[in-house]
Amino acid sequence: MIPKKYTGEMLKGRKARCLCDISNKGGHGISAGSTVTIVNVVRGKGLYVKTEKCPHCGQYAYITGVARNELELIEEGKES
Repeated sequence: MIPKKYTGEMLKGRKARCLCDISNKGGHGISAGSTVTIVNVVRGKGLYVKTEKCPHCGQYAYITGVARNELELIEEGKES
């Protein structure tokens, strides 16, 4: 879970790990344990996250409305 003490500006551009499977209404999904980048934070709407582009097919997922309790921050330099 991402604590409430982190503001939107502090979270933008940070990497996080999904704690559960997340999907959007378009059918794209992110599996638990995947690494995502926080793109935006909208008060009352949740976090907007994006996965890295697949090196083989070029696809990526963009998910909006993600709750803070569905992610955990990855400390810089510990992206394994």
